[in-house]
Amino acid sequence: MRVIGKQASNTNRKRGALAAVLIILGGAMLGVAGGLFVHTFLRQTHTSLAQAVAPPFEGRRQFRVLALGEDNTGTKRADVHGRSDTILVAAVDLDRNEIRAISIPRDTRSVIPGREGYNKINAAYALGGIELSRQTAEQLLGVTIEYYIKTNIDGLKRTVDVLGGVEIDIEKNMRYRDRRGGLYINLKKGYRHLNGDQALQYVRFRHDALGDISRIQRQQQFLRAVARRMMSTENFTKLPRVIDQIMSNVETNMSGKDLLHLARLSRKIQPDEVEMEMLPGTPRPIGGVSYMVGDPSETQAVVDRLLKFQPPAPVKPTVEVLNGSGIPGAAARVAEFLTRSGYTVLSTGNAPDFDYPRCEIQSHIKDDRAAQELGTLMNCISIKQKTEQSSAKADVTIVIGKDVDLEKYAPTNY
Repeated sequence: MRVIGKQASNTNRKRGALAAVLIILGGAMLGVAGGLFVHTFLRQTHTSLAQAVAPPFEGRRQFRVLALGEDNTGTKRADVHGRSDTILVAAVDLDRNEIRAISIPRDTRSVIPGREGYNKINAAYALGGIELSRQTAEQLLGVTIEYYIKTNIDGLKRTVDVLGGVEIDIEKNMRYRDRRGGLYINLKKGYRHLNGDQALQYVRFRHDALGDISRIQRQQQFLRAVARRMMSTENFTKLPRVIDQIMSNVETNMSGKDLLHLARLSRKIQPDEVEMEMLPGTPRPIGGVSYMVGDPSETQAVVDRLLKFQPPAPVKPTVEVLNGSGIPGAAARVAEFLTRSGYTVLSTGNAPDFDYPRCEIQSHIKDDRAAQELGTLMNCISIKQKTEQSSAKADVTIVIGKDVDLEKYAPTNY
């Protein structure tokens, strides 16, 4: 089974986990007024007065943030890291007021700096904390990640209890027991009011067909539920306590000024304005270990678009080549040239007649930019739209005319 971003996660164009974290932080920060806000905010974020007046993000207008959720429920020692249960990298563009994000499955096969061979990416946090997690994500994605926000799910559990619980529509009955790991899950399908312990069961459940993929979706739903609960009128008076609870479970290298700026940005962004996808990959057992294995070319395309704000590379159309010139071998020669140029030629053949004085390009798709690009490549100015009456299997049909110069399309001239 291949997992390719938005098709598998069904989270494209929806508010991502980082955006929800920002709403949680932002709701607490911006909901407390006047001197109480300043005092609490600066204290909890350890922000000096100099940092408070400095420009946010050291003047950067575009940067990336690693949002990491630690599953610390299995360890009893404060000096021992758990494993990263939620891993997300977001890109923020302050000039565009945009946040885009990639969610990384915790089983993603990765090289951890300083370690031999391959590991699951969530092992990086257990081995070296947030800094090693950041380095591993940077190496996997090929980008620099300037900032991080780390929370732990046990802290979110206590936050839920402070808020009086959250409402979540549970998609199915969830039952699982792991005595050794101390994990007991027993939730019934339906719209439920969950306390902190029940909410923790919901985000930790992964025993279904899609495993981590479904759990990532549930984590995002949980964060949105917390954000909605926090913004409710009844919880306004609880915001100082919520700040204490959240900030005591947040580790970040951002200043209080940075966090406040992000909180304000999150308020400007509508849910359908945050584009998020899951890192493309395929579940695969290797050496007895189940990994999510990425495809380098697909990963690069998603990273360029979501983390570098680059426009997606144009997709070349499929092509049908017809000989309308009567010159033997013309269609085959042009088809070979187009194949070398990166196009997929589905078929070649003869046109209805050989009386075409010049080449003609027929576009069978609504977006004729692809036909325009082919016209430039083929020096063909006759471009026609035939989307309604067309039965062609290819996106574009090229009809070769009598003006064709076959020497131009010979391999030696390419």
